[in-house]
Amino acid sequence: MDITLPQAILLLSLNDQTGKTEEGYYQPALAGAALADLFLQGAIELQSADEVVIPLRHMLSLGPFLSMCDREIGAATKPRDLPHWIAALASQKDFIASIADELCHLGALTKAQTKIFGLFTRTVWPEASPVLEGQLKAEMATAMFQEIGAVDERLCLTIALAHAADLLTHNFEASDLEQHADRIAAIAAGQCLTREATEAVVKAVETAIRAAHAVADSVIAGIID
Repeated sequence: MDITLPQAILLLSLNDQTGKTEEGYYQPALAGAALADLFLQGAIELQSADEVVIPLRHMLSLGPFLSMCDREIGAATKPRDLPHWIAALASQKDFIASIADELCHLGALTKAQTKIFGLFTRTVWPEASPVLEGQLKAEMATAMFQEIGAVDERLCLTIALAHAADLLTHNFEASDLEQHADRIAAIAAGQCLTREATEAVVKAVETAIRAAHAVADSVIAGIID
């Protein structure tokens, strides 16, 4: 998997033909994906006792979107917890457009305009090439439906976030998901990581999976509110 976690989640969130987002909790999932990627790359860490996100000094090349998220976290006047950043990042202006632009540069999407009720203009991102998303889905299907074998950390987190945001149902057959529900749950819980994963990576993945859980929590909180 050679794309960022937010890029992967957005690909799974968009309808290939219309370029609009499918039903599902994609915005908190994208925010969770950003935090997860920053965890994995060592740009931030999480104080597990109170889930406070701590920015770290680094010289990493993160790309436009993740750099924007990194700056936002670093500019906070005081440390904030994971649910705060899930909500804050998801509400950023041009949040989705920033990731979509990256995917346009990669040749996966194209930018277009459509009318809502013939009055208002909306930006959409239809599929330009199926290659990138096709590779992603093939890797996910192999991991979820073969029932055996380890899963690398990025693929594990993609599945965890997509599972939490109810995006798997828009991208895979319901019968396959039902048949392999236990395997998918194990991957989403971080129980199928590769043996080669270092202790630091395992800890980062376990921490980042909290972002997936925070996605689900934020959705529940939104329903209750």
